[in-house]
Amino acid sequence: MSLLACPVDGAALRLKNGVLHCSADAEHVYPFEHGVLRLLPPDCRAALIAQSETYEQECAAQGWHSPDEDEFKSLPQTALSGYPENYWQQQSTGIALLWRFLEAVRLQNGGLPVGPVGEAAVIGAGMGWLAYGLDVAGYTTLALDVRAGDRYGLGVYPIARFLRIQADPLRLPLARGAFDWVIFQEPLSTFGDQAAYNALFEQGLRLLRPNGWIAVMDNLAPSPANAQITLGLFEQAGLRMMDGIRRRGWRGRVSDLRDGLFGRAGAIPPVMVAQKPGG
Repeated sequence: MSLLACPVDGAALRLKNGVLHCSADAEHVYPFEHGVLRLLPPDCRAALIAQSETYEQECAAQGWHSPDEDEFKSLPQTALSGYPENYWQQQSTGIALLWRFLEAVRLQNGGLPVGPVGEAAVIGAGMGWLAYGLDVAGYTTLALDVRAGDRYGLGVYPIARFLRIQADPLRLPLARGAFDWVIFQEPLSTFGDQAAYNALFEQGLRLLRPNGWIAVMDNLAPSPANAQITLGLFEQAGLRMMDGIRRRGWRGRVSDLRDGLFGRAGAIPPVMVAQKPGG
């Protein structure tokens, strides 16, 4: 429970009789339901649950296939039927790049091929397949999303070892300075307007330990606009973008990014990663 915090006041949480209680206010109580921790602020709990239910209905109406256990474990490499063309191929490409970053950081830190690696939070985790992969790789993983349904949300894989948390993404119920990785599995712009995603990014930074890493993903047709948002926030926060994943390094990739922003030839990366300065 040390990785969690009350979404209302940021206080520590205590587990009692299978329910989490805020240490600062006895009225702030958060249950587990169907294996998902409902860390929802009381003032917007009903609206967020309704948002999750609407998402389930919309996905079903589009004919998206809901995975069984074996299909879930093979995501995103094995595509599910009903999704837009190239959806899972694009997800797979972005995730492959993220794993190269993760492996580079593990080697940089002298980590072993097996065993505990650190703590990771995945924001906008969807069904949780990335969180599942991180858990298997040795990360203590928390998957957060407002979408918690059992067909297309966090409830898809009910026997997960990673902690699944239904939460308001703009009020992250996580402890400050407790994580080695914070991964936004969707572009920051999907979480709201400029004020909203700026505040969310600042929350993400506060969750990191000194020298921790933040990743922002845009797997589905990476856009110059989203990349510019991420790059600007990285630069504003004084973060160090990772070098050496590809031959040209991040300096070359930033050059490509700026070319793309001004209509010149250049690829926009599906994942951007940077390091928080040491304390």
